[in-house]
Amino acid sequence: MSEITVTRRPHVADQVPALVSVIAPPALGALTPLLEPGLAALTAAATVCGSAAFAAHYVGRIPANIVNATGIPDVLATQRSTLLGSSLLTSMAVVPGAFLGPAYADALMAGFLDPATVSGLVSAAWWSMWAGLTWKLRPALAARKVRVPAPTPGAGPSAPSGPGGLYKIWADHISCEGGEHPGQHLVGVTDAGDLWEGIIEAPQGKAVSVSAESVGSAYRVPAASVSFAPGHHPGEQYVTVRRTPPAELDPTTMEGMWARLVRPKVMPGTHLKDAQVDPATGGWVAWVVADDDVPALPVPDRKLLAGALRSSMTLVDYQPHASDPRRGKIRIMDKNPLEEGVPFPGPQALVPSAAGYISIGRGISGRVARLQLFDPRLGAQHIFIAGVTGSGKGGVVQIIALAAHLAGMAIIYADPKGSSNPNVETMAAYSATGTDAIKALRVSYALLQHRVSESQRLGRKNFKATGGCPWVMTIVDETHMITDSSTPEGKEAVFILDKIAALGRSLGMTLLIVNQAVNADKLGGSTALRTNVIQGGAMVMLRTDSAQSNLITVDGFEGIDPGAIPAAWSTEDEPLVWSDDIPINDPARTFGLGYVGSPGEPVQMMRTWILESAAPHIRHDLITWPKDWPGWDDRHDIAETSLMPGDDEGSAGDGPSWAGGGYAPPPGGGFTKAPADPSADAAVLACLDEAEGLEVSKDEIRTLTGLNEKTLSNVLTALVKTGGIERVKPGIYRKTP
Repeated sequence: MSEITVTRRPHVADQVPALVSVIAPPALGALTPLLEPGLAALTAAATVCGSAAFAAHYVGRIPANIVNATGIPDVLATQRSTLLGSSLLTSMAVVPGAFLGPAYADALMAGFLDPATVSGLVSAAWWSMWAGLTWKLRPALAARKVRVPAPTPGAGPSAPSGPGGLYKIWADHISCEGGEHPGQHLVGVTDAGDLWEGIIEAPQGKAVSVSAESVGSAYRVPAASVSFAPGHHPGEQYVTVRRTPPAELDPTTMEGMWARLVRPKVMPGTHLKDAQVDPATGGWVAWVVADDDVPALPVPDRKLLAGALRSSMTLVDYQPHASDPRRGKIRIMDKNPLEEGVPFPGPQALVPSAAGYISIGRGISGRVARLQLFDPRLGAQHIFIAGVTGSGKGGVVQIIALAAHLAGMAIIYADPKGSSNPNVETMAAYSATGTDAIKALRVSYALLQHRVSESQRLGRKNFKATGGCPWVMTIVDETHMITDSSTPEGKEAVFILDKIAALGRSLGMTLLIVNQAVNADKLGGSTALRTNVIQGGAMVMLRTDSAQSNLITVDGFEGIDPGAIPAAWSTEDEPLVWSDDIPINDPARTFGLGYVGSPGEPVQMMRTWILESAAPHIRHDLITWPKDWPGWDDRHDIAETSLMPGDDEGSAGDGPSWAGGGYAPPPGGGFTKAPADPSADAAVLACLDEAEGLEVSKDEIRTLTGLNEKTLSNVLTALVKTGGIERVKPGIYRKTP
């Protein structure tokens, strides 16, 4: 049987007599010789009488009624030997001292310092008996720690079954005169074996005040096993008492671990429901549910959650419910099933669904991790991939690009690094790398302008892909390099990306941004670009800076700390003291481990397919280009023409010929709309339509529409007056619902 350590503290009724027994012999022995002779003689007589009384009690000669009259018969019985010993030691010190004076007291108290004399031997013997007396009384003098058998959960006396026994306990301990709650009676009891229920009725004019502690004490169950529910009026209350403690009181259950470790500080106001073994991980899975008085689950910090559960970031996964704010899903694993890697199952896994979803890996639950490339009704869906070097973002890009390629999408690839992903370059209809990466963006922008014009000419509201007019994906790797404001092409790149992000969805053009972070300063300072890409599509978050979690407002990413994703799977703790004798093992990297969020898909821990090279799956006969654009044959000339004024590569006065001849760059950069284009009012409305009800700043509208300051101010004022848009606050606007 297991044991536990408990602290036992003495009761005052035991402690006071023990203290008197220890203090009286030396104290009275030292003080009596100093008293005046009559008082000293009286003290000596009292100690002798006391010794005689305690001796009689020790041999059982004191009548029981006299002992009971003292009020502490149990203490007198327990300490009878020590009381007798203390009285005899006191008499030995007091009686001779009263007649022989201070010289005897000094010899008795300090004689042991000279053990060679008779008085020294007597003193040493007296103090030895006093020390033995004190040692024997130690349990009654101070608290001490003792080992006792560990209690069995649910053990101990329980309430008898059947209403009769339940009523009797209630009457004897709660509702009777002198009980905990006089006059508050129990009625209507039903006994279901593992629990019983009843109704508490208080006297008329009073409210029920019975506590869980008083009921638990009466029926010998934990207070947490007692619950109440309101009755029809304050004088009535329903009570339920469980004979078997609930799971949250058992520390060996998942519910008990949650109640003890997580609920107090990490997720207050929550409890677990339907906890069970998870076949996907071999660990536990359960619903996290908000308590009745909590409207929604608090957002947990995933790092604090893992710490509270005494686990690690790779072994704990929390997944908010997509539509119910009062529920979430928690998984605790002994070993992460994603650690072994998820081999690429083959090209068939990348076939888009009817709604445009593709699978890029597997989630911790066993469900595939999906993102949406396009929506048949809403158009193309943008994608943002964030992750530091070594996190596996190159593998994600390769998988998404292969899916787009096999689905017949036209790929335009910009890689300012120059060597990020050669396989993607092979799949692309047009690619530009290194310092020429801006050329790929110019080609994408020219295609965007063509589709804008065609959409206006044909009055087309929704994009419908055909063989001659395919979906287009523009992939920009290491975006922070091409949008660097310190380079000549940085401002031009930000302008083009802003346009594609704002207008590309309805024109069948997906923008895939690949970057180490989502900070606006890593995207040329454009918050509009970040907002349009992330809010307008899918987000893949791999290991990156912890601060990135505060910049992502997509549902499901709350509380995720991408900086807490480890760089390598680790099964052993780091040694406390390092030694060169410890072998350095090459750990398996966690590349591809992260989170993916896409419209209609739950955000969960996932790992992308492990695909070393997409080359064997590339179909060179399937490489697609935008046949609907007549300017495709002139793409190389277009790629050489800068959009920015004053750039040597292009004309500062007239726009590029492929833009339709009706554009001219304004002094601040970008383009103003020619008379043949839609009106300024329509441009602003189209911009806010793309924002899908989000609040957009005036600066972002100016960047996306290319309107100059004066024209934009007049348009915004007019649209607010007519009710087309609303001004949320100075400088912030949104489309009127």
